[in-house]
Amino acid sequence: MSRENLPAAASARALLRETAAGVLASHSVAVAGYPLGSLVPFVLTPEGRPVFSISRIAQHTKNLQEDARVSLTATVADLTGARGDPQAAGRVSILGDASPLGGADLDAARARYETFFPESAGHSDVHDFDYWQIEPVRVRYIGGFGAIHWVEADEFCLPRMEWQDGEAGIVKHMNEDHRDAMALIWQRQEGGRPNAEGEGEPTMLASDPEGFHMRWGQQTTYVRYAKLCETALDVRKEMVRLTKDARADAS
Repeated sequence: MSRENLPAAASARALLRETAAGVLASHSVAVAGYPLGSLVPFVLTPEGRPVFSISRIAQHTKNLQEDARVSLTATVADLTGARGDPQAAGRVSILGDASPLGGADLDAARARYETFFPESAGHSDVHDFDYWQIEPVRVRYIGGFGAIHWVEADEFCLPRMEWQDGEAGIVKHMNEDHRDAMALIWQRQEGGRPNAEGEGEPTMLASDPEGFHMRWGQQTTYVRYAKLCETALDVRKEMVRLTKDARADAS
């Protein structure tokens, strides 16, 4: 299912899950009254809340300690212009309140973040990095010319699905027993294997109610499910369907 055929809230979440970094804008302390924006890597929780990691000495940290209101903007546009008008591409801005994470929320956020950005492992211990989460207040989604939407927070954020507690088991099972299926799914979505030699096999990174991420070599892709998966059985059915479709295409 293409992102363009999804409802606005689902389209916005999909774009964010397909993006590894965005521009975080906070209220500057150094230049009072002006926003400060800079590029930050982020991951989305299964429910749709952005998580990012920043040093305690960073300007953003100083800003957030004074004013928690932020925006995070992500786009799929090619800003070099090589692929046409960047304003015709999709983009999302999440307006919300940022807060540092602690306890079980911190553990879950750190594990997810380090799965996507393994080079960050240990930063929080060695370089005084903290994990922050944005609680959306309102979301601005632009899918292209004429496709402009405001999405309210209660529509944007998904409820917590019970099966998410067993997500690690699903990921482990797929990586131990179904790498061949994931390779077919990857090739169907991306049009082939990664270009570099010696890329090994694809690895599932994480799953959420709307899809899952895979890494193959140095590349990462997000595969969307055809339906919102509310149970582990829903996830299994979607994986079976995706595998069957990929095998049919391959033959």
